[in-house]
Amino acid sequence: MYDLPFGKGKKYGNGAGGVVNHIIGGWQLATIGDWRSGNWMGVSAAQYLFGDPTLNADQRLLMTYAGRPQRLWFRGNFNPTLATNVDQQALQALIPLNQADRVMRPLGPNLDNRLPQTLANGTTRMTPITDTVNWNARNFFRGPGAWTMDASLFKNFQLAEKVQLRFTADFFNMLNHPLDNNPNATTGLQDLATQPNDPRIVQFSARISW
Repeated sequence: MYDLPFGKGKKYGNGAGGVVNHIIGGWQLATIGDWRSGNWMGVSAAQYLFGDPTLNADQRLLMTYAGRPQRLWFRGNFNPTLATNVDQQALQALIPLNQADRVMRPLGPNLDNRLPQTLANGTTRMTPITDTVNWNARNFFRGPGAWTMDASLFKNFQLAEKVQLRFTADFFNMLNHPLDNNPNATTGLQDLATQPNDPRIVQFSARISW
């Protein structure tokens, strides 16, 4: 909690008196904030890993995909040629054009999570495997971190000997700081066009005590 330096006896408005001091003096500010390091996440259970898909912060490319600004958080599965505003050579080094060469992809010769099974009569049937347990590790990488700050500005007004009014202005997400969405579990792309938190919200309240 911080006493704002305005009003009589303060750094600013030291000579204020009467109504002026009643308006500018006596204000207090309180803040609270939090920092989160990011949730542990895993990839889609419909995709199978053939290596480590995680990327360092300096490897995460920015691009436009599906008409929206995106960040590549991990090496997922999508067609890199559909991305624009990005170095295609650098992108395809992480997400190869040939789907069979990608670190994360469906199984099967047709990359549709169906495997050929030879039956007793010698025929081959393409059999779905989505009912089996996926070998992928669970929750092995961190999503984006987050931080935010809230604040309250308030003052007590003495209306009478036994009557007091407290005026408060609460600022939620005071700095209007946008947080980042978690990446898509299949593509590995993080949509930067939206945010999971609310923009700045200001709430005014008054409380009379007697």
